[in-house]
Amino acid sequence: MTMTAGRETLVDGEFAFTQADFRHIASALHSHAGIALHEGKAALVYSRLAKRLRTLGLRNFAEYIALVESPEGKEERQAMTAALTTNVTRFYREPHHFDHLRDVVMPQLAARARAGGRVRLWSAACSNGQEPYSMALTVLEKLPEANDLDVRILATDIDPNMVVEGRDGIYSDELLAPVPASGRRHFNPVS
Repeated sequence: MTMTAGRETLVDGEFAFTQADFRHIASALHSHAGIALHEGKAALVYSRLAKRLRTLGLRNFAEYIALVESPEGKEERQAMTAALTTNVTRFYREPHHFDHLRDVVMPQLAARARAGGRVRLWSAACSNGQEPYSMALTVLEKLPEANDLDVRILATDIDPNMVVEGRDGIYSDELLAPVPASGRRHFNPVS
């Protein structure tokens, strides 16, 4: 670490990145998305946002912070949030969750749905949709007629680009590898 104009530099690189810069970005991210960053993430924040500075033709983090905090910075706040979140997903990620859904939760939910009741499931932080699709396939194992009943799965993510990918529901054969053959008929694989 070095000192820059009385402020401790957290990352030495193409752009100086100080504690004050980090605090402003962390505050903006928390205000915009409710995500809390600790200073141990400074290198990650720098590496991901330095790309944004280059793309935008900015000279330093002070200019970037001014943009993000300005009324005109709405799109960049979203781009910053997308850059600072990690989209980790795969079909049947954390398999024990899907086992629990199938074996413990679904018998009651299936009975409720068959009796005319509503069933609502939520997949938060769904990235590009592989986990909510895994939920849907798990639901269909126990409730094959779910499409004809009042059963819905809400899938959300903070990154709207990931939501668009998930909505499309198009996955490569490689990504679909964990999906049982009986579930693959629900997808249109791409090469």
